[in-house]
Parts: sequence; structure tokens; C-alpha cells
Amino acid sequence: MLKKKLFTGICLLSLLSGCVLDDLHDCPGHPDKPVPPNPPEETTQFLYFRYTGDGDTDLLTERISCVDMYVFDSGERLVSTLEIDAEALRARHGVSIDLPAGNYTVVCLGNAGERTQVSDLTTCDLHMMFFAHPGYFMNDESMLTGNDPLYHGDLRFRVEDGKSLKDTVDFNSSHLKVYVEVKGYGTTEYGKDGGEPDIRLHNMPCRVFFDNRICPQRRTYHPEVGREGAQDMYVGKLCTFRLDGNHPAEIALYSGAGTEPFYTVDVTDFLKRHPEVDITKQEAELSMRIEFRERNANVTITVPQWGVEDVYPDVGFE
Repeated sequence: MLKKKLFTGICLLSLLSGCVLDDLHDCPGHPDKPVPPNPPEETTQFLYFRYTGDGDTDLLTERISCVDMYVFDSGERLVSTLEIDAEALRARHGVSIDLPAGNYTVVCLGNAGERTQVSDLTTCDLHMMFFAHPGYFMNDESMLTGNDPLYHGDLRFRVEDGKSLKDTVDFNSSHLKVYVEVKGYGTTEYGKDGGEPDIRLHNMPCRVFFDNRICPQRRTYHPEVGREGAQDMYVGKLCTFRLDGNHPAEIALYSGAGTEPFYTVDVTDFLKRHPEVDITKQEAELSMRIEFRERNANVTITVPQWGVEDVYPDVGFE
């Protein structure tokens, strides 16, 4: 009987020692041990970029070398500006963001360089914000030698507390490639002095709103003109903004000293005559050859064969 009591006492002493040495919450009369909160799940905010052109294949890094991204809150106030360079674009095809809960709009410009400038972004009105050539802001048409080969993307999305966000910004082309060949200029009375023709594009769009709408304002572009080797062939090439019904574009040829054009081409009429030139495509190009023969008596307006076949020469539009 004494051994039984002694054994019971040793067991109670061991139990009390366990309460002291370990956690008092395990002891009788103490509250339950509080359960720690679950660690917060890692949240991610990531916007992918995509450009499929006129097909289904993603051509993002083939056509776009950098992206400027502007982030606006629900009041259309600019809250962030990000620049994604070529290396980051190739590596991630998008960008991580870190925004508090709320509704947002992002506007992205692909390939914006020295020939692109944005308007005042503090107006809190996205419908009035726009981008244009710096020459537009300086009111100097002589600077309008061409635009950057721009692409535009925008997206509206909502960020919620504690939730991840993954969405995609789809890009669309905001530019038109223009390629004008002038052949036989030396046979004309205007080219007999050996000078170069001056190619101008009248009634062209000069700015684009942040929602990719073409502004109805018009300006004249002055592409740089170069001679093709020893041929009597001159070429003007540039990127412009895309054409719409508000811009009756005209390609005009001037002599070196002339103040009035000696020959003009109505672009709308040219497109009607040449339905193979489709400027509604994403990767659109307006290509034409103006050829003079026999001192202006015979002028033909055609589409260069490489333009018809969609096989382009080594032409740089950037």
C-alpha cells in the first residue's frame, strides 16, 4: 500500500514539473494556448504585354523594343510612370506593379523615343491627354520629318486588398509606314538643274489621344529624301500616325525652289485604285511610285512590286 501511494505521488510531481518546464497553457486551470494567425498569402500584381499584329502569334518583342507605362487612378490622376526597356521586356513580357486597392487605368506607348512627346498629364481627363511629335508642341512643321513607329495599349482594372492581380495589356499599332518613290524626276523641267524633289505629306494627323483616337487636327510632314544610288530615283520614307476619314491626305512634290507643288497625289483616290494597299491592317504600309517620262507628258502612279507582294526592301522607318 505504501509503494502504491509513493508511485502516485511521483507521477503527480512529474506532471507538475512538466507544466513548469514547458508551457503553462498545458496545465490545468490555464487558458488554452492561442492559435497564431495564418501567415498572409503572398500577393502579386503583374501586367502582361501582348501584340499579335494581324495574326494570332505574339510579336511583342519583334515589334516593340520599349514601353512607357502611365498609371491613372479612378479620378484619372497620374499616380505612376514606368519605363520598361528592351532587356526587361524580353525577360518578362510585362511588368510588376504595386498599387493599393482601387480602380486604375494604364496607358502604354511602345517604341516612344525622340520623336514622341506627351501632353500635360495632370489634367485629370484622359480623353484630352495626347501624344505627338515634339515639333507639334513647338509649332514648327519643318521638324515633322516622321513619327516613332508607335504602338498603343490600355487597360482598366481593379486592385483588391489581399488578392493577386494578373491581366494583359493588348497593343495596337498607332503608326503607318509611308514609302514614296519618285522616278524620272531628272526628265522633268523641275529636275533639269540636278536638284532633289521635295516630298511633302499634306493634311496628315498630327496627334493621338491617350485612348488611341486620332485627333482631327492636320499638319504637313516633311520626310527626308534620299537618292537611290546613281538612278534617277528619289525615296522619302517615314512613319506617320494612322489615317482616318478626317484627313484627306495628299502627297505633293515640290522642286527645290518651288513654293507650289508641281505634282500631287490624292491618297484616298490612290487607295481606291489600288485595293491591294490595305492601310487598315495593324502592320500597314502606304507605298507608291510616282514615275515621270518624257518631260511630264506621261506620269504613272503605281505600287512598287515589293509592296504588292509584302516583301519589303531594306527600309528603316525608325
